[in-house]
Amino acid sequence: MSKPARGSLASMAVPKAVTPPPGPAPAVAVSATEVTREAVVQPVGPTPRRAPADMKTVQVRINKQGWRALRDLASDNDTSLEALMVDALNDVLLKNQRPPIVQRRVGERGQEREE
Repeated sequence: MSKPARGSLASMAVPKAVTPPPGPAPAVAVSATEVTREAVVQPVGPTPRRAPADMKTVQVRINKQGWRALRDLASDNDTSLEALMVDALNDVLLKNQRPPIVQRRVGERGQEREE
């Protein structure tokens, strides 16, 4: 005997109250429980930034002293921490007899500032 099908998480969600658009009032009032999921207005806001499909994000936690030293080094060399990290990752690949293929992202936030 098979188990009964599980409901989706969407069926358990409580719809948000819908704020009517400015203008004439609707002829019939609709309660929040009668509003379907399609009628719920999504808040307008900034869309999250997504990395290109061929790029991955690497996050490293380091101590404050190390971060300060790297920040100062980047400042002294007029470059970014990201550029330093890419150089360091390529150095690790070279040290282990692998081709240095790590590249920086390109685009608005991936470019060096020109001052």
